[in-house]
Amino acid sequence: MINKFKRIVVPTDFSDTAETAIKLATELAEYYAANLDVVNVVDATVYAYAGYPFASLSKELMTGAEEALNKVKVPVKNAKLNRYLLSGSPAREIADHAKRHKADLIVVGTHGHGAVARFFLGSVADRVVHESDCPVIVTKAPKGKVKHAKKRAKPFERILFPTDFSDTSKRALNAAVAMTEDMDAELFVLHVIDDSLISTHVEEERHIILKELRKHALEEMRKQLPAELMKNFETIGAVKRGDPGKQIAAYAETHHCDLVVMGTHGRTGVERALIGSVADKVVRRANCAVYLVRPK
Repeated sequence: MINKFKRIVVPTDFSDTAETAIKLATELAEYYAANLDVVNVVDATVYAYAGYPFASLSKELMTGAEEALNKVKVPVKNAKLNRYLLSGSPAREIADHAKRHKADLIVVGTHGHGAVARFFLGSVADRVVHESDCPVIVTKAPKGKVKHAKKRAKPFERILFPTDFSDTSKRALNAAVAMTEDMDAELFVLHVIDDSLISTHVEEERHIILKELRKHALEEMRKQLPAELMKNFETIGAVKRGDPGKQIAAYAETHHCDLVVMGTHGRTGVERALIGSVADKVVRRANCAVYLVRPK
């Protein structure tokens, strides 16, 4: 195997969304025979208000969270299971725990609503992505009733790598290829031309520009891909036009991909806002898991 996932961290707020993240994290930990850290963070300040004894509130929340954490079902055989109850700002504590224990990956759910703690209302998962030093896989609970699919021998079977040819995108390609090799999965490579950036409204000019951009994109994709993938380039390589976030999510769905691997940009302040509106859109729109690779 190319990847060496020795420790995987998965936060839980005891919601259905967190359960989806735990399921995937467990599959990965089992596949790699890794340590699996199931983490819950109690942020008592969320519930504090004037006149209430804060110390008592915090103790009650910690006790309730510990009981709930111990009840979380995590069916592991090859992996080593660890449960951690932490207190503080959820995203910061999760990122710090991963760094402290030298985790290789965080699997986090988004849009969950837990009974014990307010968790994963989008902001926590988003902050984990921005604050963590290791890659993060973001998952969402399936919409509607879940049809129990046949049990798979590997966590991922069809992987999509969208590229914008940046340095971070090249790092994401390495992760995508490694995951593809590990899982013996199919890999799809996509570049989306954002035609909203083409200023001319003269149709003939737009057509010429788009044709040149497509030609350039295909050349760049061929340069990026490792030699062993080039023989199937006509099958796995694609160039689309439109809003990148929408097109990537749509492509993943139409090609039945169960993982998107892509790069993100920026950390805080103005840079943080650049996380890539694209990456943010993909996380919000995609039905499958999204593996986000940070810049160095």
